[in-house]
Amino acid sequence: MTFLCTNNNNNNRSPKLKASIIEPILLLCINGISIYELSFEIQRILPLPFNALKKYLFYLVSYELISYNGQRQIFVTEDGGLDLLYKIHKEKENTLTNNEDFTITIE
Repeated sequence: MTFLCTNNNNNNRSPKLKASIIEPILLLCINGISIYELSFEIQRILPLPFNALKKYLFYLVSYELISYNGQRQIFVTEDGGLDLLYKIHKEKENTLTNNEDFTITIE
């Protein structure tokens, strides 16, 4: 799996996901979190409609960056999600910009 962090991406095959949304979702899911707790915590950080959160969760689960434990009804960050968090951190460090300045495309 390849992660591309770019300021301007013309790839139409993969979804363009904002790092400013992905990063807090992955961080909040590290220890496991329900969708309602996640929605509450995300709203404290940035205004994100519930439908947009569900869209991001769909893509993150589809690309195996997070998983959903149906029995416990929680989302958990997977190894791929931790790798992506590291890449986001490195991109921010290398470009000295905040994560709102780039999108992430997963191939």
